[in-house]
Amino acid sequence: MTDAPLTFSNHLFKKAIAERISMLDDKLVGLLLVMIIALLGYKKDAVNLSGLASGIIVGFVTVLLGGLLLFLPLLTFFVLGSMFTVYKYNLKEIKGAAEDRKGRRSWNNVLSNGVPPLIFLLIWRFSSNDAFLLAFFSSIAADTSDTLSNEIGVLSEKDPILLFSWKRVPAGTSGAVSLLGTVTALLSPLPISFESYFISGGSIRFLMIPAFCGFLGSLFDSILGALVQEKRICPVCGRITEKKIHCGYSTRYLAGVKGFGNGSVNFTMSLAAGALSLVIP
Repeated sequence: MTDAPLTFSNHLFKKAIAERISMLDDKLVGLLLVMIIALLGYKKDAVNLSGLASGIIVGFVTVLLGGLLLFLPLLTFFVLGSMFTVYKYNLKEIKGAAEDRKGRRSWNNVLSNGVPPLIFLLIWRFSSNDAFLLAFFSSIAADTSDTLSNEIGVLSEKDPILLFSWKRVPAGTSGAVSLLGTVTALLSPLPISFESYFISGGSIRFLMIPAFCGFLGSLFDSILGALVQEKRICPVCGRITEKKIHCGYSTRYLAGVKGFGNGSVNFTMSLAAGALSLVIP
Protein backbone atom coordinates (compact mmCIF):
# COMPACT_ATOMS: atom_id res chain seq x y z
CA MET A 1 0.00 0.00 0.00
CA THR A 2 2.90 2.37 0.67
CA ASP A 3 5.19 1.39 -2.22
CA ALA A 4 3.31 3.25 -4.98
CA PRO A 5 3.04 6.62 -3.21
CA LEU A 6 6.70 6.41 -2.23
CA THR A 7 7.73 5.71 -5.81
CA PHE A 8 5.49 8.54 -7.04
CA SER A 9 6.99 10.91 -4.48
CA ASN A 10 10.50 9.91 -5.53
CA HIS A 11 9.53 10.59 -9.13
CA LEU A 12 8.27 14.09 -8.27
CA PHE A 13 11.36 14.75 -6.19
CA LYS A 14 13.66 13.77 -9.06
CA LYS A 15 11.62 15.89 -11.48
CA ALA A 16 11.83 18.91 -9.16
CA ILE A 17 15.60 18.46 -8.80
CA ALA A 18 15.98 18.19 -12.59
CA GLU A 19 13.98 21.40 -13.06
CA ARG A 20 16.11 23.22 -10.49
CA ILE A 21 19.30 22.06 -12.21
CA SER A 22 17.90 23.21 -15.57
CA MET A 23 17.05 26.63 -14.12
CA LEU A 24 20.52 26.86 -12.59
CA ASP A 25 22.06 26.01 -15.95
CA ASP A 26 20.03 28.79 -17.60
CA LYS A 27 21.20 31.30 -15.01
CA LEU A 28 24.84 30.23 -15.43
CA VAL A 29 24.55 30.54 -19.20
CA GLY A 30 22.98 33.96 -18.68
CA LEU A 31 25.77 35.09 -16.37
CA LEU A 32 28.38 33.85 -18.85
CA LEU A 33 26.66 35.70 -21.70
CA VAL A 34 26.39 38.91 -19.66
CA MET A 35 30.09 38.72 -18.75
CA ILE A 36 31.13 38.12 -22.37
CA ILE A 37 29.07 41.09 -23.60
CA ALA A 38 30.36 43.32 -20.79
CA LEU A 39 33.96 42.35 -21.52
CA LEU A 40 33.45 43.03 -25.22
CA GLY A 41 32.04 46.43 -24.31
CA TYR A 42 35.09 47.11 -22.17
CA LYS A 43 37.45 45.97 -24.92
CA LYS A 44 35.67 48.25 -27.42
CA ASP A 45 35.96 51.17 -24.94
CA ALA A 46 32.17 51.40 -24.52
CA VAL A 47 32.55 51.24 -20.71
CA ASN A 48 35.30 51.78 -18.17
CA LEU A 49 36.08 49.42 -15.29
CA SER A 50 33.30 50.74 -13.06
CA GLY A 51 30.88 50.56 -15.98
CA LEU A 52 32.00 46.99 -16.65
CA ALA A 53 31.35 45.89 -13.07
CA SER A 54 27.99 47.65 -12.74
CA GLY A 55 26.93 46.40 -16.20
CA ILE A 56 27.58 42.81 -15.15
CA ILE A 57 25.49 43.31 -12.01
CA VAL A 58 22.57 44.92 -13.86
CA GLY A 59 22.71 42.31 -16.61
CA PHE A 60 22.84 39.32 -14.31
CA VAL A 61 20.03 40.61 -12.06
CA THR A 62 17.92 41.02 -15.20
CA VAL A 63 18.65 37.44 -16.26
CA LEU A 64 18.00 36.19 -12.74
CA LEU A 65 14.60 37.90 -12.54
CA GLY A 66 13.39 37.61 -16.10
CA GLY A 67 15.56 35.17 -18.00
CA LEU A 68 17.64 35.67 -21.11
CA LEU A 69 14.68 36.89 -23.15
CA LEU A 70 14.15 39.96 -20.97
CA PHE A 71 17.86 40.71 -21.13
CA LEU A 72 17.44 41.35 -24.87
CA PRO A 73 15.97 44.90 -24.55
CA LEU A 74 18.82 45.95 -22.23
CA LEU A 75 21.32 44.49 -24.68
CA THR A 76 19.67 46.40 -27.54
CA PHE A 77 19.87 49.64 -25.58
CA PHE A 78 23.53 49.04 -24.73
CA VAL A 79 24.50 48.23 -28.33
CA LEU A 80 22.61 51.15 -29.90
CA GLY A 81 23.77 53.59 -27.23
CA SER A 82 27.40 52.54 -27.61
CA MET A 83 27.27 52.72 -31.42
CA PHE A 84 25.82 56.22 -31.58
CA THR A 85 27.96 57.56 -28.73
CA VAL A 86 31.11 57.05 -30.84
CA TYR A 87 29.36 57.92 -34.13
CA LYS A 88 31.09 61.04 -35.53
CA TYR A 89 32.78 61.48 -32.16
CA ASN A 90 35.43 63.86 -33.54
CA LEU A 91 32.73 66.22 -34.80
CA LYS A 92 31.02 66.08 -31.41
CA GLU A 93 34.35 66.99 -29.77
CA ILE A 94 34.71 69.99 -32.07
CA LYS A 95 31.21 71.09 -31.11
CA GLY A 96 32.04 70.57 -27.42
CA ALA A 97 29.17 68.07 -27.12
CA ALA A 98 31.06 64.77 -26.87
CA GLU A 99 30.74 62.43 -23.90
CA ASP A 100 33.65 62.43 -21.48
CA ARG A 101 36.24 59.65 -21.46
CA LYS A 102 35.95 59.15 -25.25
CA GLY A 103 32.37 58.02 -24.75
CA ARG A 104 33.14 55.28 -22.23
CA ARG A 105 30.25 54.86 -19.81
CA SER A 106 30.91 54.68 -16.07
CA TRP A 107 28.94 53.15 -13.20
CA ASN A 108 26.90 56.35 -12.94
CA ASN A 109 25.70 56.03 -16.54
CA VAL A 110 24.96 52.33 -16.20
CA LEU A 111 23.03 52.55 -12.93
CA SER A 112 21.08 55.71 -13.75
CA ASN A 113 19.70 53.98 -16.86
CA GLY A 114 19.70 50.40 -15.60
CA VAL A 115 18.22 50.57 -12.10
CA PRO A 116 14.74 51.99 -12.97
CA PRO A 117 13.90 49.09 -15.35
CA LEU A 118 15.15 46.65 -12.70
CA ILE A 119 12.76 48.14 -10.14
CA PHE A 120 9.79 47.42 -12.40
CA LEU A 121 11.14 43.98 -13.29
CA LEU A 122 11.54 43.11 -9.61
CA ILE A 123 7.96 44.15 -8.83
CA TRP A 124 6.68 42.16 -11.82
CA ARG A 125 8.65 39.08 -10.78
CA PHE A 126 7.07 38.94 -7.35
CA SER A 127 3.61 40.30 -8.19
CA SER A 128 3.00 38.59 -11.56
CA ASN A 129 1.26 41.81 -12.63
CA ASP A 130 2.06 42.29 -16.32
CA ALA A 131 1.58 46.06 -16.00
CA PHE A 132 5.02 46.19 -14.36
CA LEU A 133 6.53 44.18 -17.21
CA LEU A 134 5.13 46.82 -19.55
CA ALA A 135 6.73 49.47 -17.32
CA PHE A 136 10.05 47.60 -17.63
CA PHE A 137 9.93 47.86 -21.43
CA SER A 138 8.74 51.49 -21.31
CA SER A 139 11.62 52.47 -19.04
CA ILE A 140 14.20 50.95 -21.40
CA ALA A 141 12.45 52.54 -24.40
CA ALA A 142 12.84 55.93 -22.72
CA ASP A 143 16.52 55.25 -22.00
CA THR A 144 17.04 54.41 -25.67
CA SER A 145 15.09 57.41 -26.93
CA ASP A 146 16.94 59.83 -24.68
CA THR A 147 20.43 58.47 -25.40
CA LEU A 148 20.01 58.31 -29.17
CA SER A 149 18.28 61.68 -29.44
CA ASN A 150 21.18 63.25 -27.53
CA GLU A 151 23.91 61.53 -29.52
CA ILE A 152 22.31 62.19 -32.92
CA GLY A 153 20.68 65.53 -32.12
CA VAL A 154 24.03 67.22 -31.34
CA LEU A 155 25.02 66.59 -34.96
CA SER A 156 22.33 68.97 -36.22
CA GLU A 157 23.68 71.72 -38.44
CA LYS A 158 21.65 74.32 -36.53
CA ASP A 159 22.18 75.04 -32.84
CA PRO A 160 19.37 73.67 -30.65
CA ILE A 161 16.78 75.79 -28.86
CA LEU A 162 16.73 75.90 -25.06
CA LEU A 163 13.30 75.08 -23.69
CA PHE A 164 11.40 77.92 -21.98
CA SER A 165 13.92 80.59 -22.96
CA TRP A 166 13.55 79.68 -26.67
CA LYS A 167 17.06 80.91 -27.42
CA ARG A 168 19.60 79.12 -29.55
CA VAL A 169 22.40 77.59 -27.49
CA PRO A 170 25.48 75.47 -28.28
CA ALA A 171 24.94 71.79 -29.09
CA GLY A 172 24.98 69.57 -26.02
CA THR A 173 23.41 72.14 -23.68
CA SER A 174 21.10 70.42 -21.18
CA GLY A 175 17.43 71.17 -21.85
CA ALA A 176 17.96 72.14 -25.49
CA VAL A 177 16.10 70.49 -28.37
CA SER A 178 16.53 70.32 -32.14
CA LEU A 179 14.38 69.01 -34.97
CA LEU A 180 16.87 66.20 -35.66
CA GLY A 181 16.96 65.21 -31.99
CA THR A 182 13.17 65.27 -31.67
CA VAL A 183 12.64 63.08 -34.73
CA THR A 184 15.28 60.69 -33.38
CA ALA A 185 13.50 60.63 -30.00
CA LEU A 186 10.29 59.67 -31.78
CA LEU A 187 11.83 56.82 -33.80
CA SER A 188 14.46 55.36 -31.46
CA PRO A 189 12.08 53.64 -28.98
CA LEU A 190 10.74 51.47 -31.82
CA PRO A 191 13.32 48.64 -31.55
CA ILE A 192 12.42 48.20 -27.87
CA SER A 193 8.67 48.42 -28.53
CA PHE A 194 8.93 45.75 -31.26
CA GLU A 195 10.86 43.49 -28.91
CA SER A 196 8.23 44.15 -26.26
CA TYR A 197 5.50 43.22 -28.76
CA PHE A 198 7.07 39.89 -29.73
CA ILE A 199 8.09 38.92 -26.19
CA SER A 200 4.53 39.59 -24.99
CA GLY A 201 3.13 37.28 -27.65
CA GLY A 202 1.71 40.01 -29.89
CA SER A 203 0.06 42.43 -27.47
CA ILE A 204 -0.72 45.79 -29.11
CA ARG A 205 -0.37 47.52 -25.72
CA PHE A 206 3.19 46.19 -25.47
CA LEU A 207 3.87 47.65 -28.92
CA MET A 208 2.31 51.09 -28.56
CA ILE A 209 2.86 52.07 -24.94
CA PRO A 210 6.68 51.64 -24.79
CA ALA A 211 6.99 53.69 -27.99
CA PHE A 212 4.74 56.42 -26.56
CA CYS A 213 6.33 56.48 -23.10
CA GLY A 214 9.82 56.30 -24.58
CA PHE A 215 9.25 59.43 -26.64
CA LEU A 216 7.61 61.32 -23.77
CA GLY A 217 10.42 60.21 -21.47
CA SER A 218 12.98 61.83 -23.75
CA LEU A 219 10.96 65.08 -23.80
CA PHE A 220 10.67 64.95 -20.00
CA ASP A 221 14.46 64.58 -19.81
CA SER A 222 14.83 67.82 -21.78
CA ILE A 223 12.39 69.59 -19.45
CA LEU A 224 14.33 68.40 -16.40
CA GLY A 225 17.54 69.49 -18.09
CA ALA A 226 16.15 72.97 -18.68
CA LEU A 227 14.49 73.54 -15.30
CA VAL A 228 16.11 71.33 -12.66
CA GLN A 229 19.54 70.06 -13.73
CA GLU A 230 22.51 71.87 -12.20
CA LYS A 231 24.16 74.30 -14.61
CA ARG A 232 27.60 75.82 -14.23
CA ILE A 233 29.51 78.30 -16.36
CA CYS A 234 33.11 78.12 -17.52
CA PRO A 235 35.12 81.27 -16.66
CA VAL A 236 37.35 80.77 -19.72
CA CYS A 237 35.02 80.03 -22.65
CA GLY A 238 31.71 81.02 -21.09
CA ARG A 239 30.09 77.69 -21.96
CA ILE A 240 27.23 76.46 -19.80
CA THR A 241 28.00 72.97 -18.53
CA GLU A 242 27.36 70.61 -15.61
CA LYS A 243 31.07 69.86 -15.27
CA LYS A 244 32.93 71.26 -12.29
CA ILE A 245 36.14 71.57 -14.33
CA HIS A 246 36.12 73.04 -17.84
CA CYS A 247 39.03 74.37 -19.90
CA GLY A 248 41.24 73.40 -16.97
CA TYR A 249 39.50 75.74 -14.50
CA SER A 250 36.77 75.36 -11.89
CA THR A 251 33.34 76.31 -13.16
CA ARG A 252 30.92 78.59 -11.30
CA TYR A 253 27.41 77.58 -10.22
CA LEU A 254 24.78 79.23 -12.41
CA ALA A 255 21.34 77.64 -11.96
CA GLY A 256 19.39 74.48 -11.18
CA VAL A 257 19.43 72.14 -8.20
CA LYS A 258 22.96 71.65 -6.90
CA GLY A 259 24.08 68.04 -7.23
CA PHE A 260 21.24 67.16 -9.60
CA GLY A 261 23.39 66.18 -12.57
CA ASN A 262 22.88 64.20 -15.74
CA GLY A 263 22.76 60.86 -13.89
CA SER A 264 19.97 62.10 -11.62
CA VAL A 265 18.05 63.43 -14.63
CA ASN A 266 18.36 60.11 -16.47
CA PHE A 267 17.28 58.10 -13.43
CA THR A 268 14.23 60.31 -12.84
CA MET A 269 13.29 60.27 -16.51
CA SER A 270 13.56 56.48 -16.84
CA LEU A 271 11.55 55.91 -13.66
CA ALA A 272 8.89 58.40 -14.75
CA ALA A 273 8.51 56.79 -18.19
CA GLY A 274 7.88 53.40 -16.61
CA ALA A 275 5.46 54.89 -14.09
CA LEU A 276 3.59 56.66 -16.89
CA SER A 277 2.88 53.33 -18.57
CA LEU A 278 1.17 52.15 -15.37
CA VAL A 279 -1.49 54.88 -15.52
CA ILE A 280 -2.36 54.57 -19.21
CA PRO A 281 -5.75 52.84 -19.42
